[in-house]
Amino acid sequence: MTFVNPAAGLSRVLTATLGMRITALFAFAPQTGLRHYFKAMQTTDQTFKGLYHWNLFDAAVLLPYFAVMIVLALYGVHRYTMCYLYFKYRKNYNPNPPRHFDELPMVTVQLPIFNEQFVIDRLIEAVCAMEYPAEKLEIQVLDDSTDETQAVAAGIVDRYAALGHPIVYIHRTNRHGYKAGALDAGLKVAKGEYVAIFDADFVPPRTGS
Repeated sequence: MTFVNPAAGLSRVLTATLGMRITALFAFAPQTGLRHYFKAMQTTDQTFKGLYHWNLFDAAVLLPYFAVMIVLALYGVHRYTMCYLYFKYRKNYNPNPPRHFDELPMVTVQLPIFNEQFVIDRLIEAVCAMEYPAEKLEIQVLDDSTDETQAVAAGIVDRYAALGHPIVYIHRTNRHGYKAGALDAGLKVAKGEYVAIFDADFVPPRTGS
């Protein structure tokens, strides 16, 4: 004698019925339905063939465009990376110096300039106003200018030197190495144990705090 599980039989009937309904759905689906979408995706569909042809003009326009977009995307990723690293490591920032000197060292401040007469006065004024012992400070104005900046810078240096500031004016007759060459020439006669370099458009604060 064979026993048949009514639940299993009912499950098979439901499965077969569901399969038939799904088959009928695909078979009689409207032309705007899923069946039409799959048909349009087939490679045999030539509906849009011949409407567009790749040409040299499109390549000349689109390739640089996508190249620029890729560069901008990489730049954006770099910016986001910088922000992430800032928030990740900002807790490690310590505004206090790692140690204090028993005796302040001699410091040479180098100011390389080239044809920047309109900012040199502001720069020298800020450097001379820094709170550091004058006997421990040396200021070098390294001028490679080829215009009236020479006379302007030399006059400003003479004015501050007359007030007792340890500042000297060094002008080169050649621009070998440009500003880096001027800095190197200044190092050959520098007296400081440490060197601070400020560009012409920078205004250093009075103190390091």
